[in-house]
Amino acid sequence: MAAKSGTFKVELEGRGPLTLRDSNYVATGGEGSVYRAGDSAIKLFTDLKKMQRGMAEKIRLLSLILHPYISAPQGLVFDETSTPIGFFGTFAEGEPLARVFTNAFRAREKFGDEQAKKLVDRMRETVQCGHDHHAILGDANELNWVAWLQGKGGPEPRVFDVDSWGIGRFPVTAIMPSIRDWHTKGFTELSDWFSWGVVTFQIFTGIHPYRGTLDPYKPSEFEERMKHNASVFLPNVRLNSAVRDFKCVPGPLLNWYEAVFQNGERTIPPSPYDKGVAAVAPAARTMRATTTQSGVLEFEKLFGRPEDPAIRVFHCGAVLANSGSVYDLATKKKIGALQTRTGEVVKVKDGWLVADWQGKRPLFTFINERTLVAEPLAFGLSGREFVRYENRLFLVTDSELVELRLLQVGKPLLSIGTRTPILTPLSTKWFEGIGVQEAFGAKFLVAPFGESACMNVRVRELDGLKVVEAKAGNRFVSAIAADKSGAYRKFEFTFAANYASYVAWQGGTDNPDLNVAILLSGVCATIVNDGELVIFVPANGNMNRVHDTKVTTEMLLSNWNSSVVYIQDGDVWKVRMK
Repeated sequence: MAAKSGTFKVELEGRGPLTLRDSNYVATGGEGSVYRAGDSAIKLFTDLKKMQRGMAEKIRLLSLILHPYISAPQGLVFDETSTPIGFFGTFAEGEPLARVFTNAFRAREKFGDEQAKKLVDRMRETVQCGHDHHAILGDANELNWVAWLQGKGGPEPRVFDVDSWGIGRFPVTAIMPSIRDWHTKGFTELSDWFSWGVVTFQIFTGIHPYRGTLDPYKPSEFEERMKHNASVFLPNVRLNSAVRDFKCVPGPLLNWYEAVFQNGERTIPPSPYDKGVAAVAPAARTMRATTTQSGVLEFEKLFGRPEDPAIRVFHCGAVLANSGSVYDLATKKKIGALQTRTGEVVKVKDGWLVADWQGKRPLFTFINERTLVAEPLAFGLSGREFVRYENRLFLVTDSELVELRLLQVGKPLLSIGTRTPILTPLSTKWFEGIGVQEAFGAKFLVAPFGESACMNVRVRELDGLKVVEAKAGNRFVSAIAADKSGAYRKFEFTFAANYASYVAWQGGTDNPDLNVAILLSGVCATIVNDGELVIFVPANGNMNRVHDTKVTTEMLLSNWNSSVVYIQDGDVWKVRMK
């Protein structure tokens, strides 16, 4: 059955009837559509003949796999005529694993090498559990994993799309090329471990083991490199400085990665906690690709506290430090604090509006810029998360994107501004200044713009892709999405002033890192390669590639109003042309 909009009823085996609505819709993929009801995920197959080909038997075999990290099927789903149309299981909630690869995520979420070791080890446990139940995971690519950061004792993985696993008489039939073991015929436990290696190597280092620049291969020929064992461990591979040093990988596991990716060995990997010394080849060190010109740009240090490094710069010039303290770049004074990493800060008349969370309850505070006194603000609306577009603050509710405004009427009062209905809230993913909505197979951008407007924009270019990162500013949206092959593609959308039309551009990229600053003026700056700052104006197509040896991909770009700023080694800097 195709993805259904509106209201319809299904029957969950052993649980009883359930009514599904648009508000339950999550996504549509190649084989079916997923809905969420409470903690349960309901997958309804597009091809109902699939159930007649033994899927019910396969679901029952998979339901025997009981592990907290595996979102295995738990029972069948029937329509109102008692015909089996799918299955249900536990919903896999967490951060998409591809976002865990990025430096920006690590800085924002306080996710370091120890957290990476814990997550990778638990993913190893997950794969081993599948094998212990005589299952082959097959297509356990990064889009089929999420990371639950609130797990006990560190981050926990969740693997889903378990119905595609091979078990019993049911083989694996498909796999994303980016994790495929091209040297093994069919699918085996060892090919699973190769795929696990590809995904987990990116958690540690931020790069696919067959990416980077390597002559004579073109950037798009990573599958050829996989077939030729031409990995990042070759001495002539060039990697940007955003790639994390391979020394962050524990010794025995690093040796295993090199043996598997470069030498073609196929064995069960050691745990990241296994003791030993890595025999690190020189090729394992990242080789920086830089230009020779220098002195073109001016760099000004704006903020630095060695004991409390900066992790995020807000549009208004507020800086979030690792401790949760918030500082004002203009005065260097501490103006408040955030309890969570998902809070937001915007500038308002006479101070700042701070949005934070206490559990699942939103908290709002006005900070007086003269006295720095914090005044709690009453607000009765509940929500899921905050979204900030430039200096506008929004709350995502169960059905709307609600703009929040501060009024000064004797005392500060929080009021409601623009309200934008969200047809399928569970299928809408929110990024910096932009929402990406998947409504029954069609992609839309939920795009705030101007001083008070917001529009749902149909973007066919993103249909069938998984958006893993996005950022929006004045008439411009940049996004990175993964396609069915596992390749990452960068998209840029330049809008007309009223957002009624747009021009799209797309190109390839090595990883899901999106390093761009979008200024109020419409000027943008990005760093794709070490040694080069690209300044461009989407509205007119003007572009200037500025070469300077001080520019590196480690610089996490942002903006303070109309200034390009960046975080490097915990300090905030401003960069401009001389």
